[in-house]
Amino acid sequence: ALDFGQSYRKAADFCAIQDRCNSEIRSKLKYWNTDSSYIDDIISKLVEEGFLNEKRFAINYAGGKFRINGWGKIKITSELRMRGIPSSLIQEALAAIDEDDYISYLKEILQKKMRQLGSLSPANRQKAVFFAASRGFEPTLVSSLLKNNDLIDL
Repeated sequence: ALDFGQSYRKAADFCAIQDRCNSEIRSKLKYWNTDSSYIDDIISKLVEEGFLNEKRFAINYAGGKFRINGWGKIKITSELRMRGIPSSLIQEALAAIDEDDYISYLKEILQKKMRQLGSLSPANRQKAVFFAASRGFEPTLVSSLLKNNDLIDL
């Protein structure tokens, strides 16, 4: 088992590579066989030293998953919840995503999907809603964009 100092240094290095959340660090410390009596103290020290910051993690995670993976807010929320991020921080993280970028990306993937499907039939619109929902976009937002026929430029 690692002592406090070894575990702290290893965890600090792990956090320095990329932003982490408390639950990731907690599970890593357990994986490294850190004495369980040290875990809370190590996490507190990492927070104090600025290595661990859940707000920063949540904002960067949400922004990255949207920009890089093209995820919608529902999927991002679900993933952050699974990581034990508090709702208030999840709301802040989602608010940090530029609304215009969000809508314009969603319009872009809907246009692409509708072109791929080939016609504006109700069945194809429904397929587009399911497609966007599977990427974590809000079905009501998707439906309202699809109702606006200017969106589809076949």
